[in-house]
Amino acid sequence: MSNVVTQELFFELEERINKARDDTKQLYAQINYIKAKNQDSDLISMAKNVPSLNDSFDISKNTFTSLTNLKKIRTLKGHHNKIVDTKWSKDSSTILSASQDGFMLLWEASTGFKKNAVLLDNQWVLSCAISPNNTLVASAGLDNHCTIYKIQPNNMVQQNIVSIFKGHSGYISECEFLSDNFILTASGDMTACKWDITKGAKVMEFSEHLGDILALAITKENNNTNIFATAGSDGHCLVWDSRQPGSVQKFLVGNTDVGTLQFFSNNNAIATGSDDGLVRLFDLRADCKISEYSLMDKQNSLKYLLPSNFNSKKGNYNHTLNSGSSYSGTPLSAGRHNEKNSLFSQDSTYDTEGVVSIDFSKSGRLMYTVYSNYGCIIWDTLKGELVGSLQGHDNKINKVKASNDGYGVLTGSWDETINIWTPVSM
Repeated sequence: MSNVVTQELFFELEERINKARDDTKQLYAQINYIKAKNQDSDLISMAKNVPSLNDSFDISKNTFTSLTNLKKIRTLKGHHNKIVDTKWSKDSSTILSASQDGFMLLWEASTGFKKNAVLLDNQWVLSCAISPNNTLVASAGLDNHCTIYKIQPNNMVQQNIVSIFKGHSGYISECEFLSDNFILTASGDMTACKWDITKGAKVMEFSEHLGDILALAITKENNNTNIFATAGSDGHCLVWDSRQPGSVQKFLVGNTDVGTLQFFSNNNAIATGSDDGLVRLFDLRADCKISEYSLMDKQNSLKYLLPSNFNSKKGNYNHTLNSGSSYSGTPLSAGRHNEKNSLFSQDSTYDTEGVVSIDFSKSGRLMYTVYSNYGCIIWDTLKGELVGSLQGHDNKINKVKASNDGYGVLTGSWDETINIWTPVSM
């Protein structure tokens, strides 16, 4: 009898929680409606007199890539399974990569040489991070743990574990160093946590999300390192001050999973990328959305940006790996594309293709956006136009990251490689 009562209480509680979530979403929708009604302009309207990057470009003779002034200078090879995350060091001298081959690799950015290999305590990694002083690295993933490793410069292959943070009840989707002494984690258990590395303990929990937290971002270099943002499957983006448990700002992105986000170059805005294929730019000062970027109406431009191995009928790459590749495993997120929604079909819908990674150039004029089936596409943030692409991989691109010094952009892929891009003049 007691088991029946317990089960009834459980279902009643679950119903109440679901109703509370729906009420919360409706409330935020009403708030966003009022904000939009009072908004008198947006970013693209304000930039209508700014010269377009496409004004002098002959689309019939060239590719958009030339507009970005970037060229691929190096391909980093060393992993033996798909790369799931990549990070630049704060001083832009080092690149950290994590793969499901069971290793994190540290690369010298200027030469592409491997500096160190860190043996992971768990192969199912989803995120990695490198401390500001380059002495610590972190990994986190499906084991619900975040592991901190100390880097010994003279040891090529190493596993010097400093701490293992256990406290999340679900997978850890992202981790980021706030400083050399503190690290943030975001989890599928609907919480984010701040951990003290020197004490080996959790110091604060952030728990306002109503679904899995899928993305975490910290502010850019030389600004307030206490501010960070999270987003997730509840369709919300929350901004936090790591010194207090409650959020300081909230945005309703939409009725969709928000899988990636990134602060704008000056930290006054934040971009979100979601499964509906839209990138939304929110101004933190105005507390509202100021721009939206969709591939829906960019068909004529997009077809010039697609890589040569793009299959227009299937809306995906022909996944031909490099010779000697040992790629295996199940993709972290499966595409929902079918032949009916192929790229150039009459009923094509670009917004069904999710956004998986975002970053900005140092000036903020260019936005590097990775789509689940279209690789890395470059937007002009002011004009809302497509101006380039970063392709050249043999499989899906998973991450894009711009260096803090503005001289490099990297793309990480399931083809087990990292491409480094730099301005042509460099």
